[in-house]
Amino acid sequence: MRVAVALGGGTARGLVHVGVLKALDANGAPPVMLGGTSFGAIIAALYALTGNALEVERIVRDQDMAEVWRQGLDFGLHHGALINGRRLRDWLDRKYFLGATFADVQVPLVIATTDLATGELVRVDSGNIADAVRASCALPGLFAPVKAGGRWLIDGGFVEPVPFSSLPVANGVARLGVHAGVDVRRSGVVRAIRRFNASRVGQAFLRRGARVEPHGPLGQIYRGLAISLGSYSHALQAPAAATLLRLDPHMAWWDFHKSPLAIQVGERAMTELIASGFICRGGAVPSPA
Repeated sequence: MRVAVALGGGTARGLVHVGVLKALDANGAPPVMLGGTSFGAIIAALYALTGNALEVERIVRDQDMAEVWRQGLDFGLHHGALINGRRLRDWLDRKYFLGATFADVQVPLVIATTDLATGELVRVDSGNIADAVRASCALPGLFAPVKAGGRWLIDGGFVEPVPFSSLPVANGVARLGVHAGVDVRRSGVVRAIRRFNASRVGQAFLRRGARVEPHGPLGQIYRGLAISLGSYSHALQAPAAATLLRLDPHMAWWDFHKSPLAIQVGERAMTELIASGFICRGGAVPSPA
């Protein structure tokens, strides 16, 4: 049985993805396809280009986060966000992606993004990888949206936190999604956002946000925030015949110095899932909502 893997966001928490990929490689079941969104897009792209989880681990563990802040931050208020993101995109491309396009990958790759105007999922599988990753990491108000193909694109996690739809349904291929972001079932912040969304003020804000055209910085921020807040009212579920692996590395989104812990959590959980017969069953493991 072959495995296709969809990786969600989580920033530093998303380093669990590296451990999941390590376990799959070690058990002779390397992914035959990858989908990624937000931080998961970065890890998916690195694996797709190298075809080796140990190399991805070396890359993320050797990275000095101070270098990221020095090299990757640029002013973006005139683009509707604190950070434009162009410098970060260029730095990622120079250091890791080396100008690669989707035609250069060793493992098929799809990056999930959200159309800022329509709120619909946009799957990117052609063109420059750094551009697609930048778009998939664009958080409204923090990182500016990215113009591509006549559309403004932002983080795909607002539509689908774990991009299962980027993985085609195929005979003999088990679909696995990995979630390391906020657990919407337990987060007090998410509960507060849901209460706001259900309130009269919140519903008015979301209705207006749905009508706002994402033209200019203010329109992009308003539309992006409406999509972002609205996304927290949706439950995270795995599609039929797919498996959702929820992982909690017990660390904050900024704890990149704890990468060994996150990788270990992902590797241990995936090893246990494989031992339970996940691959033999074709991935038919129930996943709680």
